[in-house]
Amino acid sequence: MSSSVHVAMGALAVSLDQKHVLETFVGSCVALCLFDSHAKVAGMAHVMLPEGNKKSSSNPNNSGKYADQAVENLLKIILQNGGKLGRIRAKMVGGANMFTHERGTALFNIGEKNVQALRKFLKLHDIPIVSEDVGLNYGRKVEFNVKSGDLVVSNRLDGKRRL
Repeated sequence: MSSSVHVAMGALAVSLDQKHVLETFVGSCVALCLFDSHAKVAGMAHVMLPEGNKKSSSNPNNSGKYADQAVENLLKIILQNGGKLGRIRAKMVGGANMFTHERGTALFNIGEKNVQALRKFLKLHDIPIVSEDVGLNYGRKVEFNVKSGDLVVSNRLDGKRRL
């Protein structure tokens, strides 16, 4: 039987417990999952914004809030727990355009900026994105299984599907 670990906005969680399912809900934010299936270690960050600054990096409550810091923090913890560069893979969900102008055009487009920033920072560490469900204009519930590496995404259009 699995137990859920909720990842709050701007936070992150890493687990070696094969019974854990990391979960969150995202709109324009992005759920970034990094995992090493050989070491059986996985983590999820609930990324809210593309980049932080020096002041934001000193706040431990922001460990997953900014794309640049989320990648660094998740990677550091996964490596400390037996993960190895070259085996770590990424999955990501979210980055929706939740805010539109009254004419239906994108306003802020923070979701797209979050996705672009994560792609950039993952590429810097040679971490491949093996699956994603990003963009569009609706929120998603995300459940990441530490044991299997399966990512289940639920939304109002498709119901549940596995990535």
